[in-house]
Amino acid sequence: MGIVNGGDQPMTRSEWADKQLRSAILSGAIRPGEQLVISTLAEQLGVSATPLREALRNLSAEGLVELQPHGSARVASVDLAEAVDLYEMRIALEPMVLERSVAKSDKAYRTRVETAWDEMVAEQGLTILPHLNFHRVLLSGCDSTWMMKVADMLADRSTLMMVIEFASPPSAYDVSKAHRRLYELAMSGDGAGAAGELASHLGSTLGRFNRLLAEAAAEPAIPS
Repeated sequence: MGIVNGGDQPMTRSEWADKQLRSAILSGAIRPGEQLVISTLAEQLGVSATPLREALRNLSAEGLVELQPHGSARVASVDLAEAVDLYEMRIALEPMVLERSVAKSDKAYRTRVETAWDEMVAEQGLTILPHLNFHRVLLSGCDSTWMMKVADMLADRSTLMMVIEFASPPSAYDVSKAHRRLYELAMSGDGAGAAGELASHLGSTLGRFNRLLAEAAAEPAIPS
């Protein structure tokens, strides 16, 4: 397991611990199913057990961590059936959030989108977080707090799939090519067009998960 102890600490130590753990989980530094030993994490992050437990409770409420008996925890896992469910919900929600976000766009929003785009393209899909951040920033102009909150939770939970081997993008995947049209439509202020492109983009991933699920169901059972 590896966690980078870095960045400015926000208002509380539990919020800071939450930020560090969330980044480690979503980047794959801590893998799905991996045990989270509080004493080890406390030493790595330089915090006491109390704010760490608070951070773990918050991450558990958002589906990224599973709390276990006797105060232990582990990183949550997502199977293919749940991934399909998550992406169906994302397709139902995120295009609407994006359309509202683009409708409210201003110079500050476009600057955020452009910065997130540049960071994602520079990484060329080698790490997950810039990709996740680009999608999050696209939605960041939405005027609905609840829509944003639910969209963030669905995106974070489904990102767990991206650090599991069978959910990796194809080897020939070009992150800039896959997202350029989405970026251009958002930057131009075409909310309806961006929403349609996002639905298609998410639908492509959903289709891959559905194919993998069908292949898994078709595999013969191993005799016991």
